[in-house]
Amino acid sequence: MINGIQVKICGITSLVDAEKADRIGADYLGFILWPKSPRHVSLETFRGIAALLPFRKKVAVMVEPSGTELRDALATGFSLVQIHFKHTTPLEQIRQWSAIVGARHLWLAPKLPPESGVPEEWLRLADGFLLDTFHAGADSYGGTGETGDWEKFARHRAAHPDNLWVLAGGLNPDNIGEAVNKSTARFVDVNSGVEASPGVKDAAKLEALARALNQR
Repeated sequence: MINGIQVKICGITSLVDAEKADRIGADYLGFILWPKSPRHVSLETFRGIAALLPFRKKVAVMVEPSGTELRDALATGFSLVQIHFKHTTPLEQIRQWSAIVGARHLWLAPKLPPESGVPEEWLRLADGFLLDTFHAGADSYGGTGETGDWEKFARHRAAHPDNLWVLAGGLNPDNIGEAVNKSTARFVDVNSGVEASPGVKDAAKLEALARALNQR
């Protein structure tokens, strides 16, 4: 935690980058298991470094996974699963994900159009909700580096305080203070904003992020 804000550094692809995130006080390390991501990490790669990773919570980031994929990820030792999905996904599918993972260990990251909010019936199926920047492209599930709707995030967090709300989308050292203040977020997810290139974290940017949070 940095100055009262929980931090997840996502898109970790190596032990070196996990250690960089650990040094600034990140609470969570995110590993993207979706093959189409430029920051994709296979389960085999994760298994190879898992025992050497810093003692932080590890998040498996997945896109509309099958039951088998979810069970394989859980068996590999992840603390939590973060599922990205279209907002039109049937409720029964979300219930199945929740049943496999357990609501306490599940974050839902719906791809919400600007006019859409998180439905009430989803709230009990997951502990956390990650709101990222919306893009209409079929293969766009975050990681674009563009900021989202901070006021919309604040409304959701205020309306449903029993859930954990994670702010994502274009966060970086230059805007993190403003983002936290305007969104009221107490948990942020940072990815491309602290990178030297996709999948390679920049130690100086990570340190700058921590300074910005401490100075906000």
